[in-house]
Amino acid sequence: MPLKGNNVIANVHCKKHGDFGWSSRVKCHLNQAGKKKSRRVARNKKAATIAPRPVAGAVRPVVRCPTFKYNTKVKYGRGFTLEELKQAGISRKEASTIGISVDHRRSNKSVESLQINVQRLKEYKGKLVIIKKNADAGPVAQLISSHVLPIARPDRRVKSRAVTEAEKKSNVFREMRIARADARQVGIRQRKADEKIAEAKLKAK
Repeated sequence: MPLKGNNVIANVHCKKHGDFGWSSRVKCHLNQAGKKKSRRVARNKKAATIAPRPVAGAVRPVVRCPTFKYNTKVKYGRGFTLEELKQAGISRKEASTIGISVDHRRSNKSVESLQINVQRLKEYKGKLVIIKKNADAGPVAQLISSHVLPIARPDRRVKSRAVTEAEKKSNVFREMRIARADARQVGIRQRKADEKIAEAKLKAK
């Protein structure tokens, strides 16, 4: 049935095929297996080129994630601070030649993080094997892991065990409510205690 009036002809059905259809909005990755092989060959070629240096590159520090939400987690940082290098007895120029990443912008906010990374540098220096540029490397194994000195992740799995008698007798919900009430009443109880002390002093006079 023809449209009434001098209106635009509905031609939406004309755009479903051809260069303006689904083929222009969809990309088929039919070369996944080939690309996988290409990446593997490129990795092996790079490893052979930089051998006997580690495949992972430079050693990196352990830093904490920013913000209150994520600061319980640790990750690999950009580079070691100048203070960490100084305490480990490594100069900034030497660090770049022996595979240690340096970040001059980062600063240490706590003694704990400073000591952890200084110890990391000392451990790396103890395991380091330096080969002169034109000297024969000899039988030196290449480190092919994804990270140099990987972060030790604690095993957080908990083994199942039998419930003890003390746990059976305890009322966890009641203990939680009491602890919550104690936390809420701290200021009120302190005010009452101060008032009692003030009254006692007045009576003593």
